Amino acid sequence: MKITMEHIRAGGGCAWGLREFFKRYDLDINEFVKNGYIESEKLLATNDDLAIKVVEKAMNKKVTSNGR
Repeated sequence: MKITMEHIRAGGGCAWGLREFFKRYDLDINEFVKNGYIESEKLLATNDDLAIKVVEKAMNKKVTSNGR
């Protein structure tokens, strides 16, 4: 699933924190900015509590918006 800045904010993240997070886990912030998303699998692979929360919220929102 594609995780966007909207998902990150909904999960409690912010732009400054995002940069630090990407740096900590050796993720490519420039790719995120260029594409506008990061794959959920990459976030989950970090095992970071906030990353997991962001992905779970995004997945729940997707399920809700699809009417399931």
